[in-house]
Amino acid sequence: MDIQLSNLPKSLKNTLVVFLIALSFGYLSGLDLLKNTTDFKTKGIEENVLGNEIDEYAEELHFKMSERQLHAIIHSHVITLGLLFVLLSFMLFFTSYNQRLKAFLMIEPMISLITTFGGLWLLWKGMIWMKYIIMLSGVLMHLSFIFIVILLLKELLFNK
Repeated sequence: MDIQLSNLPKSLKNTLVVFLIALSFGYLSGLDLLKNTTDFKTKGIEENVLGNEIDEYAEELHFKMSERQLHAIIHSHVITLGLLFVLLSFMLFFTSYNQRLKAFLMIEPMISLITTFGGLWLLWKGMIWMKYIIMLSGVLMHLSFIFIVILLLKELLFNK
């Protein structure tokens, strides 16, 4: 297959660029929400999922998520982010980048997605140490998203 993003008609390339920018805006707003709910700390992840009502010095009171809340978060995030990552992977496939790099970036966010949200479930079940795995896999997932979008924008805007 010799289809390349850089060879698409200008109108389609422009549409994809605007789509990637809009998608990034939405994705980064989710990161801002994550910052506000967890402060990007493992303690924040733990408190957000398991609550902190026993900590009398807590600045903000959190209760343990109900099983229904947890399932709703996992369900919506895994389906939505899974579709987002498969779409980005499909686009990345049609770039001129190294095959190994593309193969890694097409798979890694999906693995991190499963690890992150599976980890939330395990944390909720009482495996407190999972908060570190959740943090690591979440960081990898977010970095993958950012890196893929940068590569796609570079391919669409600067490769002829």
